[in-house]
Amino acid sequence: MIWKTVLVVCLAVGTLAEYQISDDEREKVKEAIAAQCKKNGAEDKADDVQKAGKTFLECLKAQIDPATIQKEIEEAKPKGALDEVFGKYCARSPQLKSCFNTLIDSVSPCLDSEVRNQAEAVKNGTAQLLDFVCHKDGDRIALFIAEKGPECFKDQAAKLRQCGEPIQKSFSSIEDIKKLSLVEKCQKFDEVSTCLVNALEECPNPTPGNMAESLIKYVRKGSPCNTALPKN
Repeated sequence: MIWKTVLVVCLAVGTLAEYQISDDEREKVKEAIAAQCKKNGAEDKADDVQKAGKTFLECLKAQIDPATIQKEIEEAKPKGALDEVFGKYCARSPQLKSCFNTLIDSVSPCLDSEVRNQAEAVKNGTAQLLDFVCHKDGDRIALFIAEKGPECFKDQAAKLRQCGEPIQKSFSSIEDIKKLSLVEKCQKFDEVSTCLVNALEECPNPTPGNMAESLIKYVRKGSPCNTALPKN
């Protein structure tokens, strides 16, 4: 649970680079980072965190260019060669893991101690996610696209968003979330997960829902929830 939260925060930091935000918004993000670092006794690390966001995005772009991948996917579909496309990019998973690990190490000094102590768990979680997606050189993601997974997500977008609304409305601040016990957090995770899978299962093709369920189970198995709140 914690590693997912940290990754979201880290990706938000990445928007500092120069991507789709105004100067005013960028300044607000910088102020928020400075305040977070000061709160955790690492005021001198704020500049490093800001630079880490840009470095992270540059690291990702060096390995994966979305426009190029989309073009390659479209060209590969008629040929039935999606596995070749994803096999090529999955071969870069060690570099992608390094991108994430460097970012996590860079922002770690400014994170709350509870989260900072879970840095290794965050790295392991990221590695597990990439390993799942790149199983057998990416055959899972190739199958997902071939079986109209992206179309399923698009069709069910409204219902997928609704899955998180009850939780968003039940908490007025991050502090409220921190007060939850691990078991309570895991229960919330399971509620949202079940909702997401149910929404995707409404698609004509069962593959997207099945793959989402497999991914969620895989992630959960590697999280503290696996022992704190075992599932039958």
